[in-house]
Amino acid sequence: MEWFSKGSYLRGILLSATLFTLLFITHIVFAANGYSTLFKIIAIIITIHAIAVGPTIIILGHISDVKTKIIALKIGLVIAIPLNIGLGWAYAGMVISITWMASFVVLATVSHLVAIRRTERLL
Repeated sequence: MEWFSKGSYLRGILLSATLFTLLFITHIVFAANGYSTLFKIIAIIITIHAIAVGPTIIILGHISDVKTKIIALKIGLVIAIPLNIGLGWAYAGMVISITWMASFVVLATVSHLVAIRRTERLL
């Protein structure tokens, strides 16, 4: 299974998505059972993960090739946009808030574009 080997952005995507799913389910369980502190800790981790999807893909995929890192960052940006819209919705109290949603999308976009630009300099 070459697509799942170390250094593969597909491996990174799969592991990143699995991690996000597990964190999301855990935060729902903690909220439902009144574990406020644990819920907040997981919410912070989810926030960091949603903003930094591309770097998470690189780390979990054990990607060292510069060209593959750039691909992973670009894919991560595409994945991060809807995640951060949802994150903004959650931070706004589960109502549509353009301010919250746009803020998270801009933060994720800028961080990914900076990472892409810095990685491209390594070529």
